Amino acid sequence: MPATELCVIHPGALSASCWARLASHLPAGTPVRVLELETITRFWGNDPGLTVEELADRLRGRLGSSRAPRVLVGWGVGGVVADALATPARRVIVLDGAAPGALHAEPGEAQRLRSFAMYVGARRGRVLNLDAERLSLAHIAEGAVAAGALREDTALATIERCFEQHSARVLRDHRLTASYTPSGSPLTVVKAARSLVADSRALGWDRFGPVEVLGSGGDHYSMLTDDSAAVHLAMLLRRWLAPAYSSAA
Repeated sequence: MPATELCVIHPGALSASCWARLASHLPAGTPVRVLELETITRFWGNDPGLTVEELADRLRGRLGSSRAPRVLVGWGVGGVVADALATPARRVIVLDGAAPGALHAEPGEAQRLRSFAMYVGARRGRVLNLDAERLSLAHIAEGAVAAGALREDTALATIERCFEQHSARVLRDHRLTASYTPSGSPLTVVKAARSLVADSRALGWDRFGPVEVLGSGGDHYSMLTDDSAAVHLAMLLRRWLAPAYSSAA
């Protein structure tokens, strides 16, 4: 039987090269295909009329047919796209991606600042030591410099532009997710230790169908960039990629 192919739906923000680190800890010979949503112009351009179903249609054409079994992994908003691509022959794994309705309202500034702090730290492999009561761009800049995630001479205006770009991504992803109706197919949710949706065990997916919930180290971003978190995530994925490992578990 052909080796199981791991198909990753990557929405951007972090470099897609983060999947190479994870792939190095998978069973030898595992084919890994990374489908980048940012290569789709309407996604990258933040088209307000774009839907999850349209994204899935574009990726379906890229996936084509295959005799090999496939596992679909979607990180963040990639989770709803993976669900839209679900078939009985494809296991879907959502990495810290919220289901529709998991966030009751559009992410406010405080939520976007929190996720921005995670993002800034993960890009440089650092954890920012911040006071949640003082969360602001100036405080994030101070914490990022102290942690070695930003240079001391980084202008606040530069950080403000980065936050604007981050906010646009977060709000786009929320809009896409909120307008999607899940398939109800069984799936697995891997929730980061410091998830963006901390108060929901299954990130809202249990409202729509059977869900298995697993835990990962790190936060929404560092679950992919931190070495130990990536190793742990690869170990979780092995169960669908290596039958011998699964049967021994």
